[in-house]
Amino acid sequence: MRASSRDRLATVVLIAGLAGVLTFPLIGLAAGEGRSVTAGDIAALLLSLAVLVGVGLLGRLIVHRTGNPIGWIFLVGAMAAGIGFATDAYVQAAFRPVARDLPLMPLAGWLSSIAILVMVLPLAILLVLFPTGRPRSARWRWLVPLWWTGVSCVFTWAAFRAGEVYGTPKEGDLPAIHIDNPMPILLPARLAQLLLTIGVATVLTTGLFGLVTLLLRFKDARGEERQQLRWISFDATLVVLLMLTLIVFDATGLNEQGRFDDLLWGAMALLLLVGIPATVAIAVLKYRLYDVDVVLRKTVVYAILAGFISLVYIAIVVGLGSLFSGDLVLSIGATAVVAVAFQPVRERANRFANRLVYGKRATPYEVLARFSERVGGTYATEDVLPRTARVIAEGTGAERVEVWLHVGAVWRHAATWPAQDGDDATPIEDDGLPAFENADRVVPVRHQGELLGAVTVRKQASEPLTPAESKLLDDLAGQAGLVLSNARLTAELQARVDEISVRAAELRASRQRIVATQDAERRRLERNIHDGAQQHLVALAVKLRLARQILEKDPAGGAASLLEIRGHVDEAVETLGALALGIYPPILEERGLGAALEAQAGVGALPILIDADGIGRLPIELEAAVYFVCLEALQNAAKYADATVVTVALRRGLELRFEVNDDGVGFDPASNGGGSGLTGMRDRLEVFGGTVEVESRPGRGTTVRGMVPIPEPAVAR
Repeated sequence: MRASSRDRLATVVLIAGLAGVLTFPLIGLAAGEGRSVTAGDIAALLLSLAVLVGVGLLGRLIVHRTGNPIGWIFLVGAMAAGIGFATDAYVQAAFRPVARDLPLMPLAGWLSSIAILVMVLPLAILLVLFPTGRPRSARWRWLVPLWWTGVSCVFTWAAFRAGEVYGTPKEGDLPAIHIDNPMPILLPARLAQLLLTIGVATVLTTGLFGLVTLLLRFKDARGEERQQLRWISFDATLVVLLMLTLIVFDATGLNEQGRFDDLLWGAMALLLLVGIPATVAIAVLKYRLYDVDVVLRKTVVYAILAGFISLVYIAIVVGLGSLFSGDLVLSIGATAVVAVAFQPVRERANRFANRLVYGKRATPYEVLARFSERVGGTYATEDVLPRTARVIAEGTGAERVEVWLHVGAVWRHAATWPAQDGDDATPIEDDGLPAFENADRVVPVRHQGELLGAVTVRKQASEPLTPAESKLLDDLAGQAGLVLSNARLTAELQARVDEISVRAAELRASRQRIVATQDAERRRLERNIHDGAQQHLVALAVKLRLARQILEKDPAGGAASLLEIRGHVDEAVETLGALALGIYPPILEERGLGAALEAQAGVGALPILIDADGIGRLPIELEAAVYFVCLEALQNAAKYADATVVTVALRRGLELRFEVNDDGVGFDPASNGGGSGLTGMRDRLEVFGGTVEVESRPGRGTTVRGMVPIPEPAVAR
């Protein structure tokens, strides 16, 4: 349905309800001949009329703003109440104080009974739909057809059952009233009872589950939405508790002779028919549900202006007209007074309406004038940007304000009002502003020509940014430049401190690993010297003493012993040479990295192919680092890979890149890739700013690749 057609239909329904409300006291006066009317009767009448008019106007306002089914529930309920009150008064007028022959009496009694159901039954589905007009989620949609089923059963029973549809007992001298259904359908008694049972059960079930969904909404809600749901949740819970109390009293016999029936039913009726509309009105008017604040503000302004014009004309034309003649002169004078005073009155009416509806947002420029004072005060650094966002929200009436900082290579989410956790970041794609989501306006914040950040504003759909508010944002962005400049410097400093802390921790860990590796290497050398070269030398010393003794007694035997000792000396030299090669190969310093790897390739049994053409000489410390990393990779391939061939490729550019690849069994780096060997490789190369990584898959071999930057003086060598 289009908005215009919807508004016209809502207006017709409202007028029908108001007509019934206005007819009710008139018929009551006609029926009151011979009866005394007390002050309590008048107060109850005025209260009922106020509630019905308020509910109808609230429903019309909701329908006009959103078309939400909640508004239709209130509109139809108010119309039903008006018709019910009018028909009830009509029936009373026909019987009391004396019986009268009025037309359509049975129809009036039937309408009065049906109106009560129209007022009460929709309250169950209201709990399911509030406040969005839809069930909480798809899993709760079954409550809507369930409610329609119950309503259909109840209305079928009430509309077509045979027997009395309206009745009151005799009250003093007043006669009893009995009105039968004017259009009964002879339903079997069991079918009629079944319809009533199914209808009541399904409607009550809908209401109970509606309360459950309402409480779940309340549990998940935050901020202003939680305030919107608070009072209606409390009211509906009280209704259920009173209903359970009544059931318990009846079941346990505590409610003999119905002593508590009037009290409990009266309390439930009050909470349902008055409490629920009142709690919804609180959510709408106080907590801005359905965005009706714009309508309220304009209504207040128009009412003040209309009242002012009326008072001026009444005071001048009517009041002074009774003392002086000349209606034309008085009318002109009244018009002149209105013309002169209209603008000041209009400004004051706007300020009053803004303060009534928006509170502190009544004068945005007053809030903005205190901006520098508030954000430039002695607040902690982490409080400045949230206060900035709050000031912007108060000054523009925004629903959400976000402050973003341009830090390094990202846009960092720095503050939000209303407050919300999160540390989002958006990469910088160009020199302009990124496309921020859900923002009605994005204002860049600059300081001395430099883009420091941005402020995003999102307003309610019913109140877009006005030109004055846009100008306000631009002015505010100019004032916020220094604030964001300080905040960005703080953020950049904190980022640098965090980075330095991480690097320092990594450096400490690397140094600890290097010291531990050196200690382990010293212990290994000690074992190798003790078990290898030292044993050879000890054996040589023993053999030399024996040879001396043999020479003194048998020169020929001594000569043979010396020849044997010569062989042991050669073995000792080879052992020491191999040991020295493991510590630092002389060929590395003499001929470079490629030759050292070629020499290492000839030592083991595993075929090793070296591709190191054109790399030339490099600083010896870089060559040593890469040599030992490659050596570690070759030793791992020989020990664990079960490979048939290993290739080593070296390439030189601005960096020295290397790759050691084997065709062995491979492994899973995720589960077995962070051992001491890989850690030692990384520690060696990170000293020079290099990196190393291992790529392997079970059955696909292993590749160790890395790089180390070449210092500028060595690049051209």
